[in-house]
Amino acid sequence: MQGKIIITAEQEEYPHPKHERFFLRDVVVAADNPELSVHRGRIEPGGEILPHTHEEQTETFYILSGQALCTMGSKKSSVTGGQCCVAPSGVVHGLKNDGQEPVELLALFTPPLK
Repeated sequence: MQGKIIITAEQEEYPHPKHERFFLRDVVVAADNPELSVHRGRIEPGGEILPHTHEEQTETFYILSGQALCTMGSKKSSVTGGQCCVAPSGVVHGLKNDGQEPVELLALFTPPLK
């Protein structure tokens, strides 16, 4: 396997099939890195990554910009650019854009989701 440079602006963005007003680009997938997958996400105002769990992955959301309400287990916290949310496997988690601007984020999965 050789190294690779990925230009996210050239990747196709698609709506997430289960979440509201949430759009993704699959930046790094298991074929690129068998230890980690990275997804660039955008939640439009009023949109939400509905509370859910992953049974095999830890999901880490790194907020690049915007403001969101993060659900982590039974706790809800406001998060903004530069903050990170870590959901171990089996922990209910979600993000709701409660601001006026899109929330830009990176979602990292270990092991890879895709």
